[in-house]
Amino acid sequence: MARITPNSASSVSRRVREIIQTRPSIMDALSLRIVNYSALARVLQNEIGEGSLEAVKAAVIRVANEITEERLLREEAVKSILRDSKIRLQDKIGVVISPKRLDIPHIVTAHLTDQYVYIVDQTSLKGELPAQTQYQKDLVALILLSPPRVETTPGFVAFVTQMLASRNINIV
Repeated sequence: MARITPNSASSVSRRVREIIQTRPSIMDALSLRIVNYSALARVLQNEIGEGSLEAVKAAVIRVANEITEERLLREEAVKSILRDSKIRLQDKIGVVISPKRLDIPHIVTAHLTDQYVYIVDQTSLKGELPAQTQYQKDLVALILLSPPRVETTPGFVAFVTQMLASRNINIV
């Protein structure tokens, strides 16, 4: 049996937390309380390579309790923002990606390192686009008008993205 010192217990706990935080599926399962803690502890102990099974399991349970509480609070904050948001849909949207700056009517543009991305109303886009330009059309914009607290609430975009993905709605 491995001897546990205060430093090694702290190290095991820290490593368990780090590994769990990098795996959203494990975090989800822990927050839903649908995990066999002993089985997860065995997997993590093998990955960590140190600490006793009991120490790893205790760390898993501590992390699970923290995650559950944090997720409930965060989810409630996100749902509150969604309740206070207005939603608009706009169809006939296109996305133009070009290596060169274009003089086209656009709703939004972003200059990335090696390309320009334009969100356009496809009904106002006339004429041919230059070669090497990518164009996706017949898209729909989902516009959320949310209260200012959305900027300081972690997880809002992740929550909305997950809701859309679970309904087979893709984000371009």
